[in-house]
Amino acid sequence: MAVIQKRKDAMGNTRYRVLIRKAGQPAISKTFSKWKLANDFANTTEVALEKGVYKSEKVLVSDVIAKSFATLNLSQDKAKMYRQIDKRFGHLALKDITREVLFEYVEKRKHEVKPSSINNTFAYLRTLLKFAETYMRLKPNMDEYDLARQWLTSQKFLKKSERRTRRVTDEEMNAITDEWLLDDYQGSQSRSWSLPDMMRFAVTTAMRRGEQFTLRWDELDRDARTIGVWRKHPQEGKVYSRVPLLTEAMEIIDSQLPEGDFIFNVSSNHAAKVFNIYRDKAGIKDLVWHDMRHEGVSRLTEMSIFLPSEVAMFSGHRDIQMLQSYTHLRAETIVGNLKDRGL
Repeated sequence: MAVIQKRKDAMGNTRYRVLIRKAGQPAISKTFSKWKLANDFANTTEVALEKGVYKSEKVLVSDVIAKSFATLNLSQDKAKMYRQIDKRFGHLALKDITREVLFEYVEKRKHEVKPSSINNTFAYLRTLLKFAETYMRLKPNMDEYDLARQWLTSQKFLKKSERRTRRVTDEEMNAITDEWLLDDYQGSQSRSWSLPDMMRFAVTTAMRRGEQFTLRWDELDRDARTIGVWRKHPQEGKVYSRVPLLTEAMEIIDSQLPEGDFIFNVSSNHAAKVFNIYRDKAGIKDLVWHDMRHEGVSRLTEMSIFLPSEVAMFSGHRDIQMLQSYTHLRAETIVGNLKDRGL
């Protein structure tokens, strides 16, 4: 129940202090220069407390993001997206994430990025709002968010990203390698790792980038030619798997210096950044690191010696349909394999 206390400040001016106490809530106190302002605040706050939405009045999006970092084990990609959301929305209170705010954001971003990128931001923002609602017991404007997203989707401002079919050729990887080696030859770089090795390994294993660069020496079984990997799982978060390795993958691993716990002496993000630099130097368009995983899945399938379930052991796909969506076969390669077998 709210109490308004009349008192004098140090200058002798009349002030009105609102004090509100409610079971299960910390006391709320605020001082005003006029009784009407104090009374309005008391009434509004009591209603908000009754509805269970008062805490959302003060909690900022940045507070929710900070709580997520402190509470959850976030992947690098999710942490990166949360930081981007913090820059755009962090200064706003949860209650201020309205459809107007979201429309204004989209109006600015639609000239900068594709609808799929905006859709990705909206997906991560929803995850944050649900975290605030479920874990922090707050009351974000989920109805406002849902209405905004539904309308923006209907107007094609938000779209799911199209499935990429881009494959990587040996010629393209050789061109990137040439640019890398040219810097070595000119002595302009001092390196403790090899981009060509990292690219070959990505294709040979069809691993995700995050998996490749967190491989550990203590998970390697040379005799069995397998390695332990923690992989993404749609229901369980991450699961442990033993992954088979082709001869070329083992040769790349054996060429690495055993310094530290991880097999590859470079971070995932840095490797991708350097890859982008030398890809651009080689003049190659529309190619990202993840395309090498597509290439790896396709090449394993084109070998015509593995069942789909065996290819999935390499790639980590748990849904054969998803595996097939990653597989982009070349007819001429299949015919070449048939000819080799006299078929």
